[in-house]
Amino acid sequence: MSSISRLVVPRLVLGLALVLAVLGSCGGRDQTSAQMAKRAQPAVRLVALTDVSGYLEPCGCQSKLLGGIDRASAKLQALRAERIPVVFVAAGDLLFGDKPEGATADTDATAQETWKAETLVEVFNRLGLAAATPGKRDLSFGASTLSRLQERSQFSWLPAKPASNEAPEGVAGKLVKAGEHSIGVLGVSTFGGPDGEVGSERMTKLQAAAQVELDKLRAGGARVVVGLISSDQRTGRRLTSGLRGLDFAIQAGLDDGSAPAPSRSGGSTLLRAGRQGQGLLVLDVYLDGAAPFADISEWTRAEHKAALGARIADLSARIAAWERDPSVDRANVAEQREKLKALREELARAGAERGATGNAFDARYAPLTAKEARDPQVKDILAAHDARVNEHNRVAFAAVRPKQPPPGAAGYVGSERCQSCHAPAYAWWTQHAHGRAYTTLEQLHKQFNLSCVSCHVTGYNRPGGATVVNNQGLTHVGCESCHGPGSLHAAQPALASARLTSAPGEAVCKQCHTPEHSDLFEFQSYVARIRVKGHGLPVAATN
Repeated sequence: MSSISRLVVPRLVLGLALVLAVLGSCGGRDQTSAQMAKRAQPAVRLVALTDVSGYLEPCGCQSKLLGGIDRASAKLQALRAERIPVVFVAAGDLLFGDKPEGATADTDATAQETWKAETLVEVFNRLGLAAATPGKRDLSFGASTLSRLQERSQFSWLPAKPASNEAPEGVAGKLVKAGEHSIGVLGVSTFGGPDGEVGSERMTKLQAAAQVELDKLRAGGARVVVGLISSDQRTGRRLTSGLRGLDFAIQAGLDDGSAPAPSRSGGSTLLRAGRQGQGLLVLDVYLDGAAPFADISEWTRAEHKAALGARIADLSARIAAWERDPSVDRANVAEQREKLKALREELARAGAERGATGNAFDARYAPLTAKEARDPQVKDILAAHDARVNEHNRVAFAAVRPKQPPPGAAGYVGSERCQSCHAPAYAWWTQHAHGRAYTTLEQLHKQFNLSCVSCHVTGYNRPGGATVVNNQGLTHVGCESCHGPGSLHAAQPALASARLTSAPGEAVCKQCHTPEHSDLFEFQSYVARIRVKGHGLPVAATN
């Protein structure tokens, strides 16, 4: 190993390099705008959602709300208002996701989840969805359920179902009219998900079937062909790299929230749009000739410039260290200086304006933040859905009661019982978010929703605890949610065997404070915030 390769650059230098690189990438915006001004209006605009997984709206417990089909509707309307022909597509796990946290053997989620899927189909119909490629989770409630939902759809499912149990991969295509152009949509689903990689023999057959369908789309007049690929990532890349004539491929089925800049896979441009409807992929396509599509996206330019800037800063710091080290070969240092020069030249080219003619595309990811407008009509549809589910579950699960604790074991008594001995802690709790957790659901007509209730009551589905409907005295995230069931302690506070947990561990909190529901949760800082006078600290304490 050379003396150069043995030197280590301090982490601080690398951190500063990344910051400088990101800051430097901001200059691409004006150049892209100027470039786009020289071009005619896009011939077509592709808008995509991936891996919605049955999400109608984000969990309200997140710090930064992302997504919501009502926000997607409003954004789509705004994009269409620019009078560019829009083709709206979706791929991946669309109608169903994970089983709700509150679903148990006694609280079947089939009605709730099926109604949610029906609501999504209704909204997709309203939004003019052109085509959708399903994923593995869309079969969560069986092929017959998916078929019934597809019958309600005014858009095409590509493919509609697995080819077979032995080789479930499916392929289908459709021509979509966009302005004066025909756009080919090629749907490919392995119905496998991240753990369902396709073997070599089946991959060969899948590529052949996809190529036949793609050729049909071209023969039918498709000016642009976009693939909707629902598979694991490796399968998606293997598939697209072997197809001829596929311009763009939208990869889904990954259950990944990231939306990286466009990348190449064979002759195709590979794109993603995150998950859970948190944002829209917007792809503006410019048609001018028959050449391959040039990527003029600021998204790509900024990411590329940031990566180059980081490499330049890293190498600059290394060269400075090598120049101070007399043991380093000077010829090697000179060679590294030439590499640095080449990187700087590449960075300059990355910021330069591309040609104003030829086929091109401009891709961007539009996150649906809380600041985005909400379509009032779709918002009303969601509210009606919530009310319907709430009333159904209230009646359907009215008889579901908690199991009784085993003889001698503690059950739940509710926070009210804690007040007589722990008045300061109880007073603090009533003003804390935990002490109002159930109220937030009641205000939204979601207190019986199986996706929400388990983390807004105390002792859910535990012996002597709460159930969906029977939770009297156990609403909100009560004292016993953290400190354990308190019936024995309430009866004999001095009894050692009846003591409660005074300092709950991180695992207790993370039963509800998951990344999906509580993205900013960090145990130590959270504990520090809830240790106050009367709750973890003596009442007389001043600090």
